[in-house]
Amino acid sequence: MKSEIKTAGKPSFWKKIKLLGWILCGTAVFLILFDLAVSGFLIHSWTHPEKITAQTIPSDYGLDYRVFEVETENGTVYGWKIPAQTPVDPDAEEWVSTTEYSDKTVVIAPNYDSNRECLDLGGVDYMVDLCSAGYNVIVFDWTGSGFSDGTKNVFTMDKIEELKAVVAFAAKETGSSFLAVQGIGFGCYPAAVAAAECDGVNALILDSCYEDFEKTFYGNFGTWSSVDLFPVKQTVRLLFPVISGVDVNEVTLADPINALNGTHVLLIQGEGDEIFGSSDVRHLHTLASVDNKAELWLLPNVNHLRARAYDSEGYLSKISGFLSKAYDADHTA
Repeated sequence: MKSEIKTAGKPSFWKKIKLLGWILCGTAVFLILFDLAVSGFLIHSWTHPEKITAQTIPSDYGLDYRVFEVETENGTVYGWKIPAQTPVDPDAEEWVSTTEYSDKTVVIAPNYDSNRECLDLGGVDYMVDLCSAGYNVIVFDWTGSGFSDGTKNVFTMDKIEELKAVVAFAAKETGSSFLAVQGIGFGCYPAAVAAAECDGVNALILDSCYEDFEKTFYGNFGTWSSVDLFPVKQTVRLLFPVISGVDVNEVTLADPINALNGTHVLLIQGEGDEIFGSSDVRHLHTLASVDNKAELWLLPNVNHLRARAYDSEGYLSKISGFLSKAYDADHTA
């Protein structure tokens, strides 16, 4: 009797196995849900960045400008149209539009988590440089940023039609015979596509670009996520196209670069670029050099989007020299 009572008080072997199975299943379900929650949170935060509006406007620098709006398939886009102008006094507190009409315009495609102020290039100060060098400037907020409509921005991969609409607006509003598009960071991809697909784009400037989004994003996943766990990385790879609506396998700058026909190209990259590296831009330069007039400016020991911060005068000199050469080539041909 004592032996029977003692045995009955202990869980059987199979009960232990069953309990262990439930614990393992519960743990697996928890880990799966945790993985999905983390992946979903990351994707949402990437595709819905905080909308930050410009803190300074051109008139703070004495520049004449006006606000414009363009209707796009993603919603209304708002931006600044800043005509070429020169300072009245050495302190540049007052400006006057150039006495002769400027037929040279630069359209700036901001970085994805930026706005029309373009702090990556020093803000409105960079627009002052361009205007004083004789260029009209068109700059805007992507939808999902600044004052423009929407809350979604998939690293600007979903903004191609927006930029094409802005380029068409710039061509119509300025009547320029020379039109350049400058992409900044993630803005380089739509800038390259717009230059390849829009009529009348003479020059393309790409400052700190990648070549292949999927390779760059997943190859450097820890930088983007700070959660470099294999299951999360694989889940994001699976869910990102579904949630974002963008097929990242199709996002490569090689295609639009190959499609350019006679467009002047300037590629700017820091050799110390910790985000995109510098090997991609070297390859893009090789592609652009086949059928186009391409220049590559690599800056030793300069990090991602820090070329202008490193040397603002040298940056303006390089860009204005490139644009002047492109303008002269196209107008003397």
